[in-house]
Amino acid sequence: MPKRPGDGAVTAGTATVGRLVLRTFLWLPLCFAGWYFAAPVLGRFVGDVAAMLVDLIRSNLVSAIEWQDLHLEFVTNLRVHPEPDRVGVLVVEVNPLLYTYGLPLFVALMLAARAKAWMILAGAALLLPFQAWGVAFDLLVQLGVRSGAAVSAQAGLAGWRSELIGLGYQLGSLVFPALIPVALWVAFNRAGAAFHAPWPAHKSGLSGVVRRGEAR
Repeated sequence: MPKRPGDGAVTAGTATVGRLVLRTFLWLPLCFAGWYFAAPVLGRFVGDVAAMLVDLIRSNLVSAIEWQDLHLEFVTNLRVHPEPDRVGVLVVEVNPLLYTYGLPLFVALMLAARAKAWMILAGAALLLPFQAWGVAFDLLVQLGVRSGAAVSAQAGLAGWRSELIGLGYQLGSLVFPALIPVALWVAFNRAGAAFHAPWPAHKSGLSGVVRRGEAR
């Protein structure tokens, strides 16, 4: 049966995609292992950026950040009364692993595509604000929504602010961790393809030379 035009291209494209998927799955275990062991360093860095983001939304809310068993503990300036005759500060715990798992996914995709090292480093840096967003809004949703009206009022996060915080939390927990790594991978691969594409002859000023050569 004769092949239709384009059948070879479709087959080659399918094989290329299949190899990319296979290489990605082979890289994933190593990338996730590296991400997990680097979690203490990455988590602290993300926590610092998240604290700066929170400070832009509500200043003087976080006084310190502590690291405990792969969790970030944000020490706030909010007063709580655990007992009638005792006063303490509210400490909120956030698990940064919930918001940084897109990093090993991105690295695995880039390694599978044989991307250059600078692209991987640049993509990791671009992921950082989105990871910090997730951590920051996890903290804010605990203060503005889950801790009760008294805490949210003291934090200045009551009313319409709590609605916006809930929306930001949904973006940071459901959309950014999985979507942004893939979007960055697509963007870097398109940029790399454009960089390595041959320059058209008519744009390089060589079209006249080519035509004269053909006329001979």
